[in-house]
Amino acid sequence: MTWCAKAVGLGWGLALLGCGGLRPALEVPSAGGSLPDGRADLHVHVTMREALRPFFQGEPGGGELADAPGKRLVNQVEPEALRRAGVRLVLATVWPPNALRPGRSALGEALHQLALLEDFARRSPDFVLAHGAGEARRSFASGQLVLVPAVEGGEGIRRVEDVDLLYAAGARSITLVHFFDNSVADAADDQFGPLVGGLTNGGDGGLTPLGVEVVRRMMELGILIDVAHASDQTIVEVLALTEPAGVPVIYSHTGAGWADTRCLSAPLARRVGAGGGLIGIGLFRSPFQEVPAEERWEGFEPGTCDDDVAHWLHYTRQAGAEAVMLGSDFNSVIERARPGGSCARGMRHTGDLPALFAALEEHGVMREQLDGSAARVLRVLEAVEAHARPEAQRVARGRRPPREDLFPSNVP
Repeated sequence: MTWCAKAVGLGWGLALLGCGGLRPALEVPSAGGSLPDGRADLHVHVTMREALRPFFQGEPGGGELADAPGKRLVNQVEPEALRRAGVRLVLATVWPPNALRPGRSALGEALHQLALLEDFARRSPDFVLAHGAGEARRSFASGQLVLVPAVEGGEGIRRVEDVDLLYAAGARSITLVHFFDNSVADAADDQFGPLVGGLTNGGDGGLTPLGVEVVRRMMELGILIDVAHASDQTIVEVLALTEPAGVPVIYSHTGAGWADTRCLSAPLARRVGAGGGLIGIGLFRSPFQEVPAEERWEGFEPGTCDDDVAHWLHYTRQAGAEAVMLGSDFNSVIERARPGGSCARGMRHTGDLPALFAALEEHGVMREQLDGSAARVLRVLEAVEAHARPEAQRVARGRRPPREDLFPSNVP
């Protein structure tokens, strides 16, 4: 879920408010040869129905699809539409809502949702789950849409062993922090204020001592580190650990922060790109991301997907074309681009991606950059996995959840 539109969860309800000296990223030879062209999305909530039950309606492939950009809490992901748009690889993100499951810990909710994602992929004729770059490469040949499991928010991580449990459950990317500071790191400031249950809003701090251990353990396990939602200081401290090792990171979904917002800053975008990392462009409307006049073109229409195109071009200039790709945040509860501008129907769902991609090409984004984005994700995964220690992975796979009832029968 994005932080550049104000989304507030109140109990069970949901209210919408609108370096110098870098070591190059590891050069890893491809284990599976060349890939056919394919596009990627760094951030999609494939199984959001579980995270927001009973409010969210539909799931990918189930026939229910949002019919307007402002339609929230309705499925926005259609597998055939992804294929038509050329999207072949998705980081399938589970979001364990904080304190929304009485009787279940945040860690338990994340493990539960990862298990449900596995079940969804087994049931679906359209999707296949891949627990790493090797599996993903092999799955391309099947013609199915490849899902790499990811977790948004480290709220469930209270000890470094919890990272092992998430890895054993399938997670291959973890966002360290979400809307609020947690035991791992500080979140970006002003995501929506200290409104929920006394939780602390994002601050100016960085990684906690546990967070330093968590980042190191993620590198040992070959888990992709996602610094979306993190404070600038958190990102700086993460990069201080990953850059010397040549391990790339991602910022899975963002928009340009021209108005000094909590989005990825230009200097940090350059460091992410210089380290071989990736930046995903989120598709959402937000009053905090108004595109300045000097970034607009003749006929530019604010509030339409012209905004999304402008954000993409901004980060391309800052971090380089190889670093930038889609990070849609589809199936989150934000409002998307209204009809008009470069996308006549707005951004209702994945069926509107071809219009966005066409608009990007019209504004100078090379088709080869779009078509090669899945291969770039796989290269990043391979670079991260190359740093992993097999012994650490073996230990993680052998861990079991603590002796507590993470999935009590009285939880709906």
